Amino acid sequence: MSRLIGFAEWVGGHGSPMASYKLDDDLDELEPLRAIVGDARVVALGESSHHVSEFYRVRHRMMRYLVERCGFTVYALEAPFTQGQRLEQWVAGGSEPVEEVAATSIAANLGDCAEMHEALRWIRDRNTAGTALRCVGTDLPGAAGSPLPALQAAESHVRAAEALALLRRASAIAERFAVPSMLKSMAGYAALETAEQNALTAALSGLLARMERADSYQRRSDSGEGEGEGYATVLHHLRGAWLVDQLHRSNLTDGFESASTFRDQYIADSVQRLLETSPPGTRVILAAHNWHIKKTPNPQDSAPPLLTAGYHLAASLGDDYRAIGITHSGGRTATAGPHPDDPADFAFIDAPLPEPAANSIEAAFPTEPAWTLADLRSAEGAIDDAASFQATRMSDYFLDEPVFQAFDAIANVSRTTTTDFALQAARH
Repeated sequence: MSRLIGFAEWVGGHGSPMASYKLDDDLDELEPLRAIVGDARVVALGESSHHVSEFYRVRHRMMRYLVERCGFTVYALEAPFTQGQRLEQWVAGGSEPVEEVAATSIAANLGDCAEMHEALRWIRDRNTAGTALRCVGTDLPGAAGSPLPALQAAESHVRAAEALALLRRASAIAERFAVPSMLKSMAGYAALETAEQNALTAALSGLLARMERADSYQRRSDSGEGEGEGYATVLHHLRGAWLVDQLHRSNLTDGFESASTFRDQYIADSVQRLLETSPPGTRVILAAHNWHIKKTPNPQDSAPPLLTAGYHLAASLGDDYRAIGITHSGGRTATAGPHPDDPADFAFIDAPLPEPAANSIEAAFPTEPAWTLADLRSAEGAIDDAASFQATRMSDYFLDEPVFQAFDAIANVSRTTTTDFALQAARH
């Protein structure tokens, strides 16, 4: 029997060192990704912080490999499902500036960087050449601001007088805190009178219940598959609107971390919906923060546990779900701080990265390659210290996390920089 070794030794000999970040470079060095992914229907690619340049580039490089070498046909983003429908239309051959489409389709400025624009252009160019790759949002409206966009998207499909009255009642209240900034939208909701908050909840709940009650009849009476799918999409918009309201209510009583799990539930539901409504054999890439894709609750000792999208997907899909966390050893990261031009809002701001904590997975990775991919499932049976890795990066701090339970693989970047968006905020 071969002796067990430590993970640091294992990754030095069995990890896959990568030399390139470039989307257009040869993909052969990424072949080890095939064994990690296997036959999984959903593969999640994470990031330990938003607006880190190399995270976008590593993720997009893996996305290209999964599309070209493994047959994945959907790229699902941490972006609003409702607003993201414009993004799906654009990658099919739209002519508007990519900067405008990304800014309006991807919430919280996550699309406002050259790295994302490059990937979206690559998807559109591929589609224009005749090979279909969908690019969709999975998150709550405004992720999660006001439910108004989802209500507006559904309105033309709501015909029953009682349901339409409820929709318009909810829209009139939702319009009062419908601003692009998620933080300002949450403050706007908090400023509503309690009676208005209750009226919004009642209208959204009644509307969703009536539309779901009509669902089976609508599906039987639709003349074609497209119309039936259209009605299912309307229901998903309305469920998103209802969950946004639940998130706001929870934020006032339970705090933001607990409230944010409504986002995770909807992200998981959106991915499940993609599998259910797409042709057989469809495979989905989910691109979202490590916090959302990991298989373990947040945080470990919370009661009740705060369940992630990855937890829901792993529970429902089992081995058909893979979570690949992306993190880094050194360099710079982006933190959420007060917006330099508006203290009532937030921005992602360039900041120094602390040294890896002793019990963090980052501490075990070599830093000579540009980045290293490690298959944790393969490593676990060959090492004797998997349980000792109880932390991983979260922005500029460390999150308590049983790493080998949370992720199937880790891509560790040796040194990172932030996007121009984060650098600009830091200069202010």
